Amino acid sequence: MGNKFTQDNAAAIETSGTFAANGAHPVNPFARQLFEHGVPEAMWPMLASHGVGTLVEKLGIHFTEITRDRVVATMPVEGNQQVAGILHGGASVALAETLGSFAAAVHGKGEKKPVGVDISATHHRAGVTGLVTGVCTPIHLGRTLTTHEIIISDDAGRRLCTSRITNMLLDG
Repeated sequence: MGNKFTQDNAAAIETSGTFAANGAHPVNPFARQLFEHGVPEAMWPMLASHGVGTLVEKLGIHFTEITRDRVVATMPVEGNQQVAGILHGGASVALAETLGSFAAAVHGKGEKKPVGVDISATHHRAGVTGLVTGVCTPIHLGRTLTTHEIIISDDAGRRLCTSRITNMLLDG
């Protein structure tokens, strides 16, 4: 992903700030959180006011790829189950919305803020154990609206959920 640091030096980045060191940006108060969830350092400035959000932390979402054309993250089934012991459908939708919102933010280049206006999900099969992986790809990238498809699969590559999200891009 282009991050040039490891878990071993995350604390130093948090307190000294890679951006602060070169004078480009102030220290990011969410540096450790952003690092732990796999957010590329280049995105940290646009997340300086709120980090990844508390739901991403609670669900255990970890980003593995964030580009304009593809956003990928994992989430454990453990801790995100409904009463029957399978992956909660709402957790899948939260993963999908997180990926779609990050993708819209990348498209907006930090100049526009994404706001979800529509999301749908079709649950194909139950997630039972391990990690699920969400892969988000664009369907439409406009000036004011983006639409993305998110496919969530289990460790065996079986599709669990197909979701679609539309975000409005607001100025500032």
